[in-house]
Amino acid sequence: MRLAPLYLGAALAVTGQSQAASYFLDQTNIDQAPFTDGTNYLTVNVGTSGNDVTFDVDALNDPGQSFADKELSNFGIQSFGFNLANGTSLESDNITGLPAGWNVDFNRTLNGFGRFDVVVSGTGSNRQEPLSFSITDINGDTPDSYHAPSTGTADQGNAWYAAHVTDFSGPEPAMNGNQNGEITSGYFGGGDGPGVAPSPVPVPGAVWLFGSAIAGLGLISRRSRKI
Repeated sequence: MRLAPLYLGAALAVTGQSQAASYFLDQTNIDQAPFTDGTNYLTVNVGTSGNDVTFDVDALNDPGQSFADKELSNFGIQSFGFNLANGTSLESDNITGLPAGWNVDFNRTLNGFGRFDVVVSGTGSNRQEPLSFSITDINGDTPDSYHAPSTGTADQGNAWYAAHVTDFSGPEPAMNGNQNGEITSGYFGGGDGPGVAPSPVPVPGAVWLFGSAIAGLGLISRRSRKI
C-alpha cells in the first residue's frame, strides 16, 4: 500500500517539470527571406540543477531546422541577454560556467529587442553553439526569476530573451542592398511586448509516456499487495 504514492510521485516529477521551462526564439531583426519572424531559430532551456539555475541556449541547426546547411566556419552564439523578475538581483560573480573569454554586462541593448538586465557575450571569434552557463548563490531563485521582458525602445518588440548569432549564410546583397557581402549575423528574440511571452517548447510525447508507465507500475504494485 505504501509503495504506490512513491511511484506516483516519480511520475509527477518526470511529467510536471515545475522547475524547468523551454522557449523558442522566433523573431529576428533581419526580416528578409529566409530569415523572417515566425520561424523557430533558437531554444532557451532554463532549469534547476541542485541549488543552481542553468541556461542552455541552442541555435537550431539540425537537418530541417532554420540554420541547417547555413553554418559557416565559426558559426555560433556571440551574445545572449535575459532579464530579472520578482525582485531578483545578481552580480557578475553569480554567473558561472561561462566559456573562457566571455564577459557579463548589465543594462545593455541587443539590436532591435530592447535593453536587457544581463547580457553574457564573447569577444572576437569566441562563439558558442550551444551556450551553457549557471546562476549560483541566489537564495530561492527558480527559472521564473529570469523570465521577464526587456525594456526601452525595441523596434522588433521587447523580448524575454535575445541572442546574437553570427557566421551563417544569409540573404544575398541584391536582396538587402549591402554591397559589402551577404548578411552573416543577426539578432533573434522571443516574446512580443510585455504581454506576450516566448512560444513554449512542446514536451516530447515520450516523456509523458514514461511518466504514465511509472504511474502504472505503482498501481500494479498496489494491487499485488492487496492479493
